Amino acid sequence: MNKQFLTILLCLSLLGLSFVLYNNAMSEDADLDVSELEAKIKELNESLKELSEEYAELKSSLPVPVEEQLIQMKDKISELDSVVTDQTDLLRKIDPNGILQDTENWISDSYDTVIDEEESGWAKVRSAEILDRFNRMDEAAYNSIVDVYLNGENGRMKAYALGVIKDNVTQDMKDPLMENLKELTEDGEFKNGWLMGNIMDASKNLSLSEEDEATFLYIAQNHPNDRMAKKAGEVIGMEVERIED
Repeated sequence: MNKQFLTILLCLSLLGLSFVLYNNAMSEDADLDVSELEAKIKELNESLKELSEEYAELKSSLPVPVEEQLIQMKDKISELDSVVTDQTDLLRKIDPNGILQDTENWISDSYDTVIDEEESGWAKVRSAEILDRFNRMDEAAYNSIVDVYLNGENGRMKAYALGVIKDNVTQDMKDPLMENLKELTEDGEFKNGWLMGNIMDASKNLSLSEEDEATFLYIAQNHPNDRMAKKAGEVIGMEVERIED
């Protein structure tokens, strides 16, 4: 129901009311039927009220004219521009040399490097160190460094990658970590202390099996370096005491 149609209905209702009043006034019968007239007036008043309500509802639901929308949009853009200008001025006062902005750009570029599949593992880990320093490692960056660890071309790369994420490793990393640890302790030798130390640090966050704990116990009891032996003991909650000869 559009605006013009409602207006016509209002007019017709008023005409109907006038017609009833006229007919009753011109009637030859001297005794007017007042009750019938009152009922008709009441009915017309109710119809008029309903039409008025529908008209008001229709008017409120009509779309805002384009000109008014443009004015509102212009006002919002002006407000946004003022906010941006105020923030820019504030940033210039706080960071006149642009150090904060340069740092943000550095972090952003580092993140792009970490998640870029075409970048080398070394480049990813170097950039991940920056993200870790500023607490900007997210799930995508973490998973990228996990991939570097799992597919590292040598022990040094694995150690470097694990060093960045060792405090946040998840349980699904347990098996590959334990496999690497066993390789580092084969034949009673202790290899790559950098990687072994990082595996120990990472294992503190994991649930270990009895076999895993036995590996750490072996290291704690036999590693020639006291610091490494103590670190292995800490993983399984054992205090290592060395007896001097």
